[in-house]
Amino acid sequence: MIVRSVNVLFEFYKSSIGKKWVVALTGIVLVGYVFGHLAGNLQVFLPPEQINNYAEFLHSHPYILWVVRTFLIVCFVLHIVTTIKLVMENRAARPEKYKMKRSVQARIATKTMALSGLVVLAFVIFHLLHFTARTTDSRLSQSRKAARSTGNTTRIR
Repeated sequence: MIVRSVNVLFEFYKSSIGKKWVVALTGIVLVGYVFGHLAGNLQVFLPPEQINNYAEFLHSHPYILWVVRTFLIVCFVLHIVTTIKLVMENRAARPEKYKMKRSVQARIATKTMALSGLVVLAFVIFHLLHFTARTTDSRLSQSRKAARSTGNTTRIR
C-alpha cells in the first residue's frame, strides 16, 4: 500500500504539472518561513526581554531547530532542482525558437524570475554565512569566542 502511494506521487512528480505543484508548494513553504523569520526578528523593536526570550527559546531547542533547518534546506534544493528541470523540459519541447518573439502576456516578474531567483540565492548564502556561520565579519567570530570564554551566554548583538 505504501509503495503504491509512493509510486503514484513519483509518477505525478514526473509530469510537468507535478513539478509545477512541487515548485509552488516549496515556494509557499519558503515564503512562509520568510514571514515567520521576519516576525521573530521584528521583536528587536519590542522590549529587550522579548527578543532575549525568543533567542533563548531557539537556543534551548536545538533538535527542533535542526529539523526545521533540514526541512527548509530540502524545500530550497527541491525548489531549485525542480525549477531547473522544468526549464530544461520546456526548452526541449520546442528546440527551435519562434521566428517572431512576442510575449504579450508575460509580465516583468515572469521575465526576470531567473535573475530574481539568483539574487535571492546570493542573499540566502550571504545571510547564512553572516549570521549562522559568522564567517563574513571577523569581529563577529571574535565576540562569540570572547562570550564563550567568559561564560556569557546572553545574546550578542
